[in-house]
Amino acid sequence: MHELSDIALLQRLQQADEAAYTEIFHRYWEKLYAIAYNRLRIRTAAEDVVQEVLASLWVRRKELDIRHLSGYLATATRYAVFRQISRLLPDQPLDNPDVQQLVSTPDSDLLDFYRLQQRLGNAIDELPEKCRLVFLYSRRDQYSNKEIAAALQLSEKTVEAHLTKALKHLRIRLKDVYPYFSFFF
Repeated sequence: MHELSDIALLQRLQQADEAAYTEIFHRYWEKLYAIAYNRLRIRTAAEDVVQEVLASLWVRRKELDIRHLSGYLATATRYAVFRQISRLLPDQPLDNPDVQQLVSTPDSDLLDFYRLQQRLGNAIDELPEKCRLVFLYSRRDQYSNKEIAAALQLSEKTVEAHLTKALKHLRIRLKDVYPYFSFFF
């Protein structure tokens, strides 16, 4: 397996080849851990991030269309770091010492992301309850419209209407930072 290219490994992964997954795990674990640890500076949190990314790769293997495995995993790890910070520091103000410690990196990307995330969270909280739930199921939990409809006992058309309403609201509320949230819209 060591001699296989990333593309060959991805093809085998999509066919549920556990050996291919194991090879990807061994090939990228250290690199992903370095990315996560460099931002978090907490060993267990960094390990959790890498585990989350690699587990997601296996679970979503059939639906992913990955062209460059290395880049995909690095990006997924960065987003997982941001989610991990949200889990570690829920509802904490930016001047909290724990937040400052986590985001005190040489560059300000993490602090900027945290501020943007707070703005997004505030805008999402302004949505009506059903609309907010539909948006969170769709974007945060990555449920399909059909799954959301079943979970909330709504029609798929109603789910689509709630998503449209939520996205319109968020575009208006976050128009000055809209490009940063393109992965939600």
